[in-house]
Amino acid sequence: MDAGVGGRESGVGTAVALFSPLPPTRTGVAHYASMLLPELGKHLDVIPISEPPSDTRHPTPATRIYFLGNNPHHAWIYEEALRTPGVIVLHDLVLHHLIVEITLARGDVDGYVAALEANHGEVGAAWARGRAAGLHSEMGNFLMPASVAVANRSRAVIVHNRYAAERLQSFGVTAPIHVVPHPFEPQPSARGRRDAIRAQHGFAPHDRVIGLFGFLTSAKRADVVLAAFADARVRHETLRLLIVGEPAPNVDVDALRGDGITFTGYVPDEEFAAYFAAVDRLVNLRYPSAGETSGTLIRAFEAGKPVAVSDYAQFAEFPDDCVAKIPFGNREVETLADFFVRDLADPSAAQAAWLRENASMELTARGYLAALDDASRESHPAVTRTIPLFPKLDATLHGDAVVLRNGGDFTLRTRTYGEPGYRLMMLTFDGDTVIDDRWVELPRDLRPGDAAEVALPCKRGTLRLYHAIEGVPMIAPEPFAELETGKAKC
Repeated sequence: MDAGVGGRESGVGTAVALFSPLPPTRTGVAHYASMLLPELGKHLDVIPISEPPSDTRHPTPATRIYFLGNNPHHAWIYEEALRTPGVIVLHDLVLHHLIVEITLARGDVDGYVAALEANHGEVGAAWARGRAAGLHSEMGNFLMPASVAVANRSRAVIVHNRYAAERLQSFGVTAPIHVVPHPFEPQPSARGRRDAIRAQHGFAPHDRVIGLFGFLTSAKRADVVLAAFADARVRHETLRLLIVGEPAPNVDVDALRGDGITFTGYVPDEEFAAYFAAVDRLVNLRYPSAGETSGTLIRAFEAGKPVAVSDYAQFAEFPDDCVAKIPFGNREVETLADFFVRDLADPSAAQAAWLRENASMELTARGYLAALDDASRESHPAVTRTIPLFPKLDATLHGDAVVLRNGGDFTLRTRTYGEPGYRLMMLTFDGDTVIDDRWVELPRDLRPGDAAEVALPCKRGTLRLYHAIEGVPMIAPEPFAELETGKAKC
């Protein structure tokens, strides 16, 4: 290990405060912290802080690491990270739900508006006011992740996948971002408990058990899993579905019950590995993504079982010989059902190799030390820009078409599944009266400087063009272009 911030091996012994929930708190971040602390302790004098500091007689070390997740367990940690900058670890890129919990859910509308404005400018403030007035789309939480302000205030940022790093950069985060491997803790003894767990839940030796693991949110696409399971069970009557974990408050548990389905509820961390051993295949879909690296997926790799993931965002980064990638679209249910029933190649060797190369505790600790070294520098570039929610489009008339040119600095992606689709609203007016109203999807992605054409409406009048985002309520939209048109040839 190099000298520098690295602790005991380099003779420095740097004291570091690590702010995080710890077991028995029911959160994956607490389990993560319990795994990482012993390894970091080999290099640093780590002082874990799992509740708001109250004893001022024992000052907190100046070097700080904050674990941030998207739930109320991290509210006080978020506030500490804003108050005293340090290194933040974004276990979830999306912190919007957490911001709601500490502002809007407590009746603090002004605080919610201020937080969204700090993260996403005027568009964020407009969104927040609309939500406070009753307009809401869940997609907005993912469209505006609300982690930008705390990231830019921090000395360095740690994430666990390239997707999260690139998304932060696209929002204008200029603090140093480190992609650090997500660790895992081998539990080889768990395999010996396979038969006991299966017997406990009434599974026969010849049953094929599909596992769905972790805190169950709507983003894990339970509706797709259930539909695929029902289709597959017609072809494979010994198929079983084992759902292991707590449901989120907005998940209908009754919908998860049915023939061949077993629901465990909360399972302690020390029991989790045995449940991975008990199943035959796993499913770990996501949409939309909060930018997290799935600890349950990495545990599935240790179990050496086939696992299906969404072919999307950070999950698409995994090698094809480690996971089965399920594309979105009309055949998603069919493809997943096929994964449940068909014969598959054994992925265990590829998964074990991936774990050795990408998920060791040593690699994780090395990444943390690099981030702490980066954070110890005197200064970092100031934030000079933010990325607007809507693109910069220039519109001109050309025959029977409107030519749209991307005058911004970033590619406008129109058909990326997993992010809200960009739409163009085209309203034709005769005076103050709307005589034609349509939503238009751009024909392709537009890189900076690229142009595309969309057809003119078959109406004569004043054509006004508006930006829109699929699934996001509009609040007093203003046109970005106004054109006087003749009637198009139709």
